[in-house]
Amino acid sequence: MTGSARLDTHKRGGDSMLGRYHYYRLHPFTLDELPPKITPQDAFNRLMSVGGFPEPFLDFNEREARRWREERYDRIIRDDIRDLENIKNIQSMALLLRLLRERVGGTINVSNLAKDLKVSPITVAKWIDVFEKMYLVFKVGAYSKNLPRALQKPFKVYFFDNADVLGDKGAVFENLCANHLLKRCHFWQDHTGEQWELKFLRDKEGHEVDFVLIKDEKIEELIEAKWSDSNISSGLKYFTQRLETKRSVQIVADQKKYFKKDGFECIHPIEYFKKFW
Repeated sequence: MTGSARLDTHKRGGDSMLGRYHYYRLHPFTLDELPPKITPQDAFNRLMSVGGFPEPFLDFNEREARRWREERYDRIIRDDIRDLENIKNIQSMALLLRLLRERVGGTINVSNLAKDLKVSPITVAKWIDVFEKMYLVFKVGAYSKNLPRALQKPFKVYFFDNADVLGDKGAVFENLCANHLLKRCHFWQDHTGEQWELKFLRDKEGHEVDFVLIKDEKIEELIEAKWSDSNISSGLKYFTQRLETKRSVQIVADQKKYFKKDGFECIHPIEYFKKFW
């Protein structure tokens, strides 16, 4: 509701209120939660161009959406971060945000970013954590049954505002899928108390799957996001054969024919995300 970390900061002070309220995380609009008179296809177009935050989503004006986004950056970076975090190098931090916007879908190398910004890797890692607190980005880590090993693995960064992504349609669409999947995980956690996680899969040989839904430390679903390729990815085939999973899905946005075959599903995002309650 606030769009910033101030509410979380307020939670850390005073009476815990334990047992007297339940905490729900509210996300931007998605394909399974739409205002009246906005069709799923219209909503998909809006999400791909102006993002899911209420003001730009409902107005659907790209010029006004850009202005809204710049004002949001300015408010978060120059007001919230200045008030809530002891960070002086705001210009370099803003540049890091720009670099992350260009790297959606790829693993983040903190050391390389630190060299580009001429700061320490520890500083870059701290700044990314601050962006998370401010609900600008969220991290998706690599899946591993070995927790210490998982903590050392690389991670990916996605944006809560889909229009923040600076990249091709494939990167924007992957971010859209990440947003929807994280929203589902948060809802299931907040509503049922079950432990849900969103991860990605990659091994040393380069086999990769974009997203893994994990419930109580067990893989529920493997998900690949593609803009226009209906051929089941080699990574999805590879891990489906080696892991026990209930469902393997390739979500494809720009495709005429969809199918279920040999344990795999090729499905349109509107069909996949239309309902999960």
